[in-house]
Amino acid sequence: MLDPEHKHLRPVNTMTHPADKLAMFQTFSQTGSEGVVFKNIKAPFTAGRPASGGSQLKFKFVESASFIVTARNAKRSVSLGLFDGNGLVSAGNVTIPPNHEVPEKGEVVEVRYLYAFRESGSIYQPAYQGKRWDIAALECVTDQLKYKAEPAAA
Repeated sequence: MLDPEHKHLRPVNTMTHPADKLAMFQTFSQTGSEGVVFKNIKAPFTAGRPASGGSQLKFKFVESASFIVTARNAKRSVSLGLFDGNGLVSAGNVTIPPNHEVPEKGEVVEVRYLYAFRESGSIYQPAYQGKRWDIAALECVTDQLKYKAEPAAA
């Protein structure tokens, strides 16, 4: 049972059998979770995050969607938009990495993201993947977004 004084602490399940790990992974991926972390159970706790390697493996349940570039911003960033049935709405911004050309306004681009916020329609943790030549701008619709899961009732 949870202690009301420690409402921000919650116990987590530990799976040690591969079949149990796979079942939990599938459950998390289907229920809108952000991801899972696999940790070597014999490894000691260490503060912070390793630059690479380490005793933990994080797996994020990311999505990918096609967006219309609505504006070029300063410092290698573009604004993104999607059609929602009533017109073009904002979906946030994404930084363009140095190994890609900055796309022009009106071009279609692919962006990987963790989820979208229902309130604003903006995507969270966007990562630019490149231009899409095979998708028409009218196909860039809000229906393709995965939204942040609603918190479970306590």
